[in-house]
Amino acid sequence: MVRPDLKVRLDLSRTSSPPPNIDLKPNTTYGGRVNALVSNSGNPALKPYLSNNFDLGVEWYYMRNSYVSADAFFKHITQFPINGVTQITVPIKDPNPLSTNYGNDMVFNNTTIVNGESANVQGLEVTWQQMLKYGFGFQVNGTYVHTNKPFDPYNLEQNTTQFALPGIGNSANLIAFYQNYGFQARLAVQWQARQFLTFGQEQNSAQFGTEPTFLESSTQVDFSTSYDVNSHLGIFFEALNLTDAEYHTTGRFSNQLLNVVDYGRSYTLQLRAKL
Repeated sequence: MVRPDLKVRLDLSRTSSPPPNIDLKPNTTYGGRVNALVSNSGNPALKPYLSNNFDLGVEWYYMRNSYVSADAFFKHITQFPINGVTQITVPIKDPNPLSTNYGNDMVFNNTTIVNGESANVQGLEVTWQQMLKYGFGFQVNGTYVHTNKPFDPYNLEQNTTQFALPGIGNSANLIAFYQNYGFQARLAVQWQARQFLTFGQEQNSAQFGTEPTFLESSTQVDFSTSYDVNSHLGIFFEALNLTDAEYHTTGRFSNQLLNVVDYGRSYTLQLRAKL
């Protein structure tokens, strides 16, 4: 019998992430179609984005290898890099008679990387791991996350891109496992909610500026197992994506299909030996 152990952790930190070099290039490319001319350029004046982080965690180990934990977090982010859209005029007359700007200087909606507004991210992560008899056990994990700068799909203000933080979405995991007598097995169910992924789409040249891409929710099931024949020989097997989940992206709304990628299931069988 293990005496219950309670731990409390407080973390305060500040992180700085420099922009990738490709975003700093001072070059501009032009393209688009009639009445939707677009261009893209780098920004050599781009600043690194900063994040002030506050984490408060509580862990309760109530028996051997079994625990409950909760971690509340808050992040204040500034100078986050986003796509900004402005109009630039090129002193070349529009030669296309179908254009509403025919005969005048060509006007492009120029997309570049800029430092956006500040934003807050807060959330809670809860984990429960329980050991059962005969080497069985399970772990349940869930994360709720929220930002005050989500993407608003109903904001259609022309030629602008609103500020929104990408990669914000709830998630949950359920893992069942067994470990005993040199044999291990693990079944994992992973769920990810719909989330704003990035600004920009393939064939993106809309009058509203850069359009968003969302990653649709998905559930994936993975299985792995191994057996140690002896101290020198072991066997490992892994099966990923048993539910044949797809990588599915959409535009502003879920019925605006962009991409569906079927990676399929994958299997790995290994024989491990060491001297």
